[in-house]
Amino acid sequence: MLTLDREQTSGLDYSNLNTSIQETFTAIDRFEWQAVDEILLMREQQLYLQAGYKNFEEYCQRELYAWGGYRRINQLLGAKKVIDAVGELGGHIKNERQACPLLRLVKEPENFLLLYPWL
Repeated sequence: MLTLDREQTSGLDYSNLNTSIQETFTAIDRFEWQAVDEILLMREQQLYLQAGYKNFEEYCQRELYAWGGYRRINQLLGAKKVIDAVGELGGHIKNERQACPLLRLVKEPENFLLLYPWL
């Protein structure tokens, strides 16, 4: 991953910069899933109660508002649910944006099996 100083960008070539961009997005996706695992721990163990929050939604709205609050957290948790539901195929889902369109299928498994009968 390159760290770019705007004044030193004239010596860059396509290949190095493109590789750096791809590595950066891969790192972002990896940390997003790490955050989801930590969010699940916070919710499942109700650790937000230690800070005086009444419920998980209130915690998300107040502490995670800069990242979309409760709505965004629900999207991430839905994506995690998709990855868990599709088993082995979940390894091919690299980020939340790829998983979200499949969430409805996980909520309605009969539709999922109609679309993917070989599973």
